Amino acid sequence: GINVMGTGDCIHPGWQEELAEKLEPCGNGLFRLKSEYRLDESKRLKHESIPDEIYFILTGEVSSIYKEEGKVRKVHNICVFPDMESLTKVQNRLDKAGNIRSDGRPILGVKSRDMLSMVLESGPESYIIPAHIWTPWFSVLGSKSGYDSIEECYGDLTSEIFAVETGLSSDPEMNWRCSFLDQFRLVSNSDAHSPEKLGREANLFDTELSYTGIYRALKYDSGFSGTIEFYPEEGKYHYDGHRNCGVMWDPLETVKHGGICPVCGKPVTKGVMYRVAELGDRSDVPEKIKKEFYSITQLPDFLAEIMGQKNSSSVKVRNEYLRLIRELGSEFHIYLESEKAALQASGGELLAEGVKRLREGKVHLSRGFDGEFGFVRVFGEGELDSFRASSLFNDNVAERQELPERSNSVDFDINEFKKLAAQEGEAHPEKQVPAENDKADSGLTEEQSSAVNYSGGPCMVVAGPGAGKTFLIVERIRRLVADGVSPSGIAVLTFSNKAAGELRERLGDMPAESCPYVSTIHSLGLDIIRKNPESFGLAGDFILLNDEERLFILKKILTDKTSGFNALLNKISACKQGGETDIDPLLFDEYNRTLREGNFIDVDDLVYLPCLKSESSPEVRDAVAGMFTHLFIDEFQDINSLQYTFI
Repeated sequence: GINVMGTGDCIHPGWQEELAEKLEPCGNGLFRLKSEYRLDESKRLKHESIPDEIYFILTGEVSSIYKEEGKVRKVHNICVFPDMESLTKVQNRLDKAGNIRSDGRPILGVKSRDMLSMVLESGPESYIIPAHIWTPWFSVLGSKSGYDSIEECYGDLTSEIFAVETGLSSDPEMNWRCSFLDQFRLVSNSDAHSPEKLGREANLFDTELSYTGIYRALKYDSGFSGTIEFYPEEGKYHYDGHRNCGVMWDPLETVKHGGICPVCGKPVTKGVMYRVAELGDRSDVPEKIKKEFYSITQLPDFLAEIMGQKNSSSVKVRNEYLRLIRELGSEFHIYLESEKAALQASGGELLAEGVKRLREGKVHLSRGFDGEFGFVRVFGEGELDSFRASSLFNDNVAERQELPERSNSVDFDINEFKKLAAQEGEAHPEKQVPAENDKADSGLTEEQSSAVNYSGGPCMVVAGPGAGKTFLIVERIRRLVADGVSPSGIAVLTFSNKAAGELRERLGDMPAESCPYVSTIHSLGLDIIRKNPESFGLAGDFILLNDEERLFILKKILTDKTSGFNALLNKISACKQGGETDIDPLLFDEYNRTLREGNFIDVDDLVYLPCLKSESSPEVRDAVAGMFTHLFIDEFQDINSLQYTFI
């Protein structure tokens, strides 16, 4: 039931090229698929609630990480453009400011205010929407790296911000508690990192179907009707706590504990609800500022519940999902508009009763916290079985079972929170427990501290076994990220999968968005080859040979030889690793040619091919050299000469 979709990632040059290839302007500032890319009409689902045409609006998210007023800021902004020309202007400027090719959502050291200025200068109706404004790690009002107001972030250009994205972990009821947000339209987007997540949130417009219509509706509050919402309790940063410690609190409980986890003694991750309570100034919401909104859950999740399926992506659920859409219409139509009789006729009593409960907000909620999603259940434990049994006798279970009431998502008094916070000292920054990255280098010796805080060029740490070299790598990474270095620009290379796994585990309390690339040297080589196999003379489905398969290849080449194959393979490996051997150059070349002809590589090629191609191809060399800004090598003394060249 979506009419207009944001393209996402339009600033990435590769995606921008694909958009230019496959989309065409419609004359209304929006885009649509060119005819050759559209689904055959015979395969389209037909219903009056399913749009005949899907339009696209140019959108791209940018992650800005920078220092301002002595604090590291990490803010995500959604850039929206009326045409390719405006997009290209911003793309060209950002390309000079940092790497916009490594991620669909580029991570740059551009301040949010300057980012907004660039977008505004690109075209008369280009604009920015601050993304998921409350999430702790990457948002304008986040507890970990945000500001206390929109004005602090965008300065003199704040008046050019007219809409903010509330994010999955909050809903309008929560945002209405903050009077400083009254001047902005509160928009809700799916934040869809995969296709099945489309439509979990959406915006409702009563305006002409055009870029200008949407722009004016948001800027002047003329035609922006409201939103379709994810239950905020499902959001992975709704409440406070520590996932690994099994601690989940509401804001009042967090204040009572001074923000400290009783299990590990470290500060808990404060979620969206806490931040809303911290900055909010209303316990009661004026009617005049309210807009319409609807809370739903994704239809496949709901169907999995009533069908007794553990996985919402199962074949049974998918088939039922498509059947219902064919008969009843789009997902939004089913949830918001379908008559009870139609729901009963196509989906049965459970579907009809479940949709009724969702419309009334009578659901069972498990709240998300510290990076873990919550979930919505429409029926209570054991209720489905009793419902099925009683329906045989036409007994209305809904009337006799007490259902949960959910008046709104803010289920505590904000004034009480502020009073308690003042008593506990939480309202005073000087009394707050410092975040982990703001602490002094406690527990570090003077030598360790000098390594962690080193600011020069290449640096080697020389120490014996058990001296804490891996610990230093972890602490050094934390320091770099705290100082504003983009996590995607950091790589840690090890010599075993076990060591890589240990490093990932030690970095496990960092959010997924802030974790560096950790792998073995060979795994990195494999990733490089996989990104562009054609550059290495390979097709995308190339095969990595094991030792037995390598032996077979060599025997195929040397048909007149009966022994000594293992010794020859060792010499070939030594040659590829940069060592000196007496291997016959003709045999070496023939072996490699046979591998390429079969679309094969061996384990030594994972380092050998990137080095070889970097010498002969400036494009490959630049692509590899631009992957990371900071490189850590664990057990550096164990590298061979080719690995040194690779590094």
